[in-house]
Amino acid sequence: MSKIQGKQYSWTEIAKHNTENDCWVAVDGKVYDISKWVSQHPGGKEVLMLGAGRDVTNLFESYHPMSDKPSAILKNYEIGFISSYEHPRYVQKSDFYKTLKDRVRKHFKTTDQDPQKAVAIFSRLALVYVLIICSYILAHYTTNNFYLNCFFAVLYALANSLFSMHMMHDSCHAAVSHSPTVWKWMGASFDFFTGASFYAWCHQHVIGHHLYTNIRNADPDLGQGEIDFRIVTPYQTRAWYHKYQHIYAPILYGLYTYKYRLQDYEAFLKGGKNGAIRTSPASTFDLAAYVIGKISFIFFRFILPLRYHNLFDLLVYFVICETIFGWYLTINFQVSHVAEDLKFYGTPEQPDEPAQINEDWAILQIKTTQDYGHGSVLCTFFSGGLNHQVVHHLFPSICQDFYPQLVPILKDVCKEYNLTYHIKPTFTEAITSHINYLYKMGNDPDYVKKPMASKDN
Repeated sequence: MSKIQGKQYSWTEIAKHNTENDCWVAVDGKVYDISKWVSQHPGGKEVLMLGAGRDVTNLFESYHPMSDKPSAILKNYEIGFISSYEHPRYVQKSDFYKTLKDRVRKHFKTTDQDPQKAVAIFSRLALVYVLIICSYILAHYTTNNFYLNCFFAVLYALANSLFSMHMMHDSCHAAVSHSPTVWKWMGASFDFFTGASFYAWCHQHVIGHHLYTNIRNADPDLGQGEIDFRIVTPYQTRAWYHKYQHIYAPILYGLYTYKYRLQDYEAFLKGGKNGAIRTSPASTFDLAAYVIGKISFIFFRFILPLRYHNLFDLLVYFVICETIFGWYLTINFQVSHVAEDLKFYGTPEQPDEPAQINEDWAILQIKTTQDYGHGSVLCTFFSGGLNHQVVHHLFPSICQDFYPQLVPILKDVCKEYNLTYHIKPTFTEAITSHINYLYKMGNDPDYVKKPMASKDN
């Protein structure tokens, strides 16, 4: 590596500049003071505030796939170089992603389509809003029959799940229209309807999971620390109970929504973190959405329904709904990344873990992600398009309605670069692969070898 010329800044120094009036980011080893650009950003200031004070190399690259103009604008704000990194850095660049982006751009140009505007977007969104409102009324106010209410609790859980997979997930990736106002208020509606924090989710999912997919102690979805209820990477200590994780882990996935709602407040604390991911200072809007969301959750899920149901029955309905909701969301994400044949990486948290990933970020997405059920309308709808998870990770800001169109392009480019495109024919095979992986990791200490990687230079 050639010697870097110019002023250098450590990641800790960059992290101090994370407000609207003092906003620094690092991209491809260079540091930029974009404070004057924040108010002019076409994607809104909220997106920039999410990445403020961080190395956003791959966030910047994956959220501007359709134009080179953002790179040209960014050059105007260069102030120096980054000298140290908070999380593992990807030290290799390949032509794979450039080739892929060029062909995706050509596809949208020749088909005269807007990647953030599809005919089905707002019909899908209208449907999930109607479903969550109608199923809420059915589940809480239409009957006192215990068994019928249990059934309605299941329907309400499915409505919450679809609401999250279609509305919330698309909004956090700015994949619905070009309007920041739309993303902002749709995100706030997630707080209101579910009582879970959209702000906290953006940090976990956009800043954490998408940038550091399957990297231990960087990807919040993999957990942190050596004591864990499951072992899914070669960097954890195997305990006796992990032998049975393929049985108990899928059951415990149902607790996810309880855990998330109880822990999302940590994102709002000063110096708050979501796993290994620092959280940005919350705006007044973020705080208001969070507080109103918690109040509405308590009022609409407990206080108001108690006028119609006794406490015991209501708690039963609540547990049924939340457990199914937890299973739905967790399993949907786990089958795409924690499965056989996928790769896992480590971090500097342990002495023998790599401080840098000798891999191109885009190629790492190919190696850590799998699809399932292509061609199935049901799979696509009930997963919120995430049965096309590989395309989603490479182009998160493109609306899910376009994923099936991009799969053939991605497969062709993968073939050209000799990369394996991981896909299972059905959801059943995808979840079987996940269960098999849990079993093998819990019972075979030699199943996964630690990938070769280097320390920082």
